[in-house]
Amino acid sequence: MNKIHTMRDLVQRYLKQKRALGYIFRFYDGPLLDFARFADTTAPGRPITTALGVQWASQSNAAPSYQAKRLSMIRNLAQFCAAFDPHTEVPPHGLLGPSTSRIQPHIYSSAQLRSLLRQARHLSPVFSPLRPCAYETIFGLLAVTGLRRSEVLRLRLSDFDEVAGTLRIARSKFCPERVLPLHSSTVRALKRYLHRRQSLLPLGEHLFVGHHGQPIPAGTLQQTFRLLTRDWRSNGARRRPRLHDFRHTFATHHIAQWSRRSSTLAHRLLLLSRYLGHRHFHDTWWYVSADAQALQAAAQRFARFQHGRSSLDS
Repeated sequence: MNKIHTMRDLVQRYLKQKRALGYIFRFYDGPLLDFARFADTTAPGRPITTALGVQWASQSNAAPSYQAKRLSMIRNLAQFCAAFDPHTEVPPHGLLGPSTSRIQPHIYSSAQLRSLLRQARHLSPVFSPLRPCAYETIFGLLAVTGLRRSEVLRLRLSDFDEVAGTLRIARSKFCPERVLPLHSSTVRALKRYLHRRQSLLPLGEHLFVGHHGQPIPAGTLQQTFRLLTRDWRSNGARRRPRLHDFRHTFATHHIAQWSRRSSTLAHRLLLLSRYLGHRHFHDTWWYVSADAQALQAAAQRFARFQHGRSSLDS
């Protein structure tokens, strides 16, 4: 193997290999190439050291969590570089504190969900005759599937298979295509909505449409949600509940149930990860750590399972 002389060479080889393995780096290229320039100027021809990584990561005036995130990028790079130079130092975990800052989400109660659907059902149809039924179905679907807002709004009529009782979620930039099995009650609700859509507004290819059969814009959905929840107080760290909190509620509810009764929790968590459309399994950890006290058993078992997978991946 040809000798690699510069940190830039190492970074480019690292990025190329990770992408060949299927990783998608949204924010890594710029910072890692910036580190390469810093290293090739500050310590040319020298391996990565903990001191060098900390010096570069701490240059930013950003929040401590972002500095810790920068150092975690160097930690991963150093693990790769150690294969070429045994003198490479891998910065230890937690040296600059946690690299992520989690904000406690709002967890919806069953009473809140019923109230929201009831309010949606009584929305004024002034903008579209389908408006009340559409929003009641959208909010219900978000609650029982944990789908992202964007995924629901992108759904097309052909994505719902009422015979098989499934919903196809198209591939997006960061998530693979997946087909979700639906509860029979969800299938019935979607069939009722489609029957009403066909009679009131049989236009357009999207599942959820507004005036003239155009897909409902994300901003309009957000405004309607805020209108219906304007008097609600969040039980999380934010002032008001969010649409994305349906996703947290869905995952938290299922994990709490499984942690109390399931001896195959790790397997169920892996299925949940796929159902939610997570490309990497560790992304599902947030839905356990969001309420660590209530999900203590699940958190401990999940951590052991995740540690085992990380050991296999390294």
